[in-house]
Amino acid sequence: MLALLAVVVFAQSHVSLQIGKEKQDSIEKVKRDSIAILREQRRDSLRARARARDSIRKEIRLAKKLPVTPAVLATAFKDPHARELLLRAREARLTQDSSLTGYDANAYERMSVGMGFKRIGRDRLLMRSERASHVMWQRGKGAIIDVKGQRSAFPMLDGVGKGDIDLGSAGDIPYAPGRETLWIGSGLAKADVSENEIIHPLASGAEAYYTYQSGDSVTFQLPGGQRIELRELRIRPRQPKWNVAVGSLWFDAATAHLVRAVYRMAQEMDIMAVAKETSEEEQNHDDDMPRWLKPMITPMKANVSAITVEYGLHEGRFWLPRSQTVEGDAQVSFMHIPFKLEQRYSYSSVNGTEPVPDITIATIDTASDSVSRAARRERRRNECKQGTERVRAHDRSDEGLRILVRVPCDTVALAHSSELPKSIYDEGEAVFGTAERDALVSEALTLGAQPEWAPQKATISYGLPYTRFNRIEGFSTALAVDRVLGAGYSTHGLFRLGVADLSPNGELWVDRTDGRRKIGAGVYRRLVASNDWGDPLGFSSSVSALFFGRDEGFYYRTWGAELKGEQDRGIFTNWRLFAEQHFDATVHTEFAIAHPGGVKGDLTNINAVNGKIVGLAVGHHSSYGLDPHGFRALTDVKLEGATGTFDYSRGLLQTTLSHGLGPLDGALTLGAGTAGGRVPIQKQFFLGGVQTVRGQKAGAAIGDSFWMTSAEIGSRSVGFRKIVFGDLGWAGDRHNFSHPGRPLSGAGVGASFMDGLIRIDLAKGIYPEKSARANLYVEARF
Repeated sequence: MLALLAVVVFAQSHVSLQIGKEKQDSIEKVKRDSIAILREQRRDSLRARARARDSIRKEIRLAKKLPVTPAVLATAFKDPHARELLLRAREARLTQDSSLTGYDANAYERMSVGMGFKRIGRDRLLMRSERASHVMWQRGKGAIIDVKGQRSAFPMLDGVGKGDIDLGSAGDIPYAPGRETLWIGSGLAKADVSENEIIHPLASGAEAYYTYQSGDSVTFQLPGGQRIELRELRIRPRQPKWNVAVGSLWFDAATAHLVRAVYRMAQEMDIMAVAKETSEEEQNHDDDMPRWLKPMITPMKANVSAITVEYGLHEGRFWLPRSQTVEGDAQVSFMHIPFKLEQRYSYSSVNGTEPVPDITIATIDTASDSVSRAARRERRRNECKQGTERVRAHDRSDEGLRILVRVPCDTVALAHSSELPKSIYDEGEAVFGTAERDALVSEALTLGAQPEWAPQKATISYGLPYTRFNRIEGFSTALAVDRVLGAGYSTHGLFRLGVADLSPNGELWVDRTDGRRKIGAGVYRRLVASNDWGDPLGFSSSVSALFFGRDEGFYYRTWGAELKGEQDRGIFTNWRLFAEQHFDATVHTEFAIAHPGGVKGDLTNINAVNGKIVGLAVGHHSSYGLDPHGFRALTDVKLEGATGTFDYSRGLLQTTLSHGLGPLDGALTLGAGTAGGRVPIQKQFFLGGVQTVRGQKAGAAIGDSFWMTSAEIGSRSVGFRKIVFGDLGWAGDRHNFSHPGRPLSGAGVGASFMDGLIRIDLAKGIYPEKSARANLYVEARF
């Protein structure tokens, strides 16, 4: 099943990782051979099971296919021109132009995958691979792909392991007659919709799943005087499902050939729900997940936020792919994994005269029996011992296409090829035109571009992502209920209870989203942390509090209502308009596993000023740079003001700049903020602790103004980076900002794992406290 467009990319890619030192060649060879044999045996078993399941699934999905009735057709088209354009585009999609006999092209593709514990945090690159190739295709013969450049990087594993990404030994070509024009990585275009794949908006029967409306039109003139008119067809799903698209398709008015597509999937994919549905269809419960495991790894979701496909006109008549991009993110429990695939094509000739050699594929190259596969493996192991390149021949019988791929054995030369960008960390503006693409996405995928209103079944979530521990609630967990309504709207409910305070908290929400921005309104009763840094109610803080009694949060309770929004890009990436009441939160537990009888010293909390206020808060977050040894900047700005029982305004700016320093890497953090009016203690600044001045206890200095700085020097091993650091900071009355006296200070050593994803520090207080403190936390700034 084509579960997700991005899955197609990764399904065609092979990723291998090795942690630790390299093994001896002979041992490694035996290991690889053993793994290869086991892998082939496993594949044979899986192929047999897949064939049996496919036959069952096909019958079930055919029965589920929605009929196109007269009533459906009556509501499918918002205007007559939309119907005319759809029918012409449907026919053109399956029509092969025999006058296209060949082309000579250059291709470049790049795949990037990130990782983090937070959706909004430092941009980290888990892995990236890129490949440049020369493609020659000729009708009736096939395609020859010569790889000119290829490399991959695993920055987060640098120093502790290595990895390799194979973007697919079969390679890819820009176009072949009959190939699907809308989906990246697809094979032949299929005439009818299929329930076990993405529902194609142009396929026969798609009217049961989509509505269509004419959009804008554009006319331009070519240098030779030929005028080209493009017409837009807007597609809107009838229901908010993960396998239907919403967006805009542009066609050549003369030929109805697809010229541009900008779309996204109408709803994020609940991976567990889709897996359960598939299991039920196949009546196969052997693969069901154990109940105890589900709360540990859920939610498991994937969201494709934008897909763009663009074609260019050649020889005045042939529309050939120019660029293709798919981007989105996935979530597995606490982990957030953004991903992006980018492809770019340029053509030196179309219907040229240079012939393509005949491509001969021997039986042994495609036979699936174990003897033939073993022979292929043995031959491939010796290719670079006997020659200078690896050669792969592929017969895509479903497309009637033969492909020969030639890859030089010199991997160093491939990695430093002039066909690749100067650095693997380049943003890609020069190659992919990211600014132009972002403009297309912003124009076509607005918040108003949504599926129709069609409420779906509610889902219930619980488990580790909803569980926390702190000195107010003790052990606390929640139950969440979510329901997708359609038109981009969803409702959310959450109930939370802590075993220590037995004080119920809850939220009721309705919001609207398009995958890249969200706006919502709700009512709530919450436990809130006053801290501007870190996340005292998050995962790592809960672990620290439970095991070691290190709870650095200062808490108060609120209940009220709010209207808020967030977006991936912009001057303000989040904002919140609120009306709420503040009241105290009392410490109810001092338990920690390391101190069963209670943590030494009182774990006090602030005495929040009770009152009712109305206010506005806005914030900006940005992360620049992916090269761990290059220039990177992580910046946060927060502005807030409120009036009511007490009036206040406050703002802060913090930025972390990092860069390579010869054989080392360094980072400098600068931050400052101030507040005015009658500032209650819960809205003041709290310095000290792991996120500000290490070696000092949390709240060592409190005031309505602050400044802080941190300098860090570390090794260049990003996977396991040894660090020396020093921190300075002050908080107090804003009138003393310029003459603060002796500030808080601390210094120490630490270790950062996977580019700061996990961090361990041993800090020694210098002033005023001189004790040593060890801390374990996630999402470090360096």
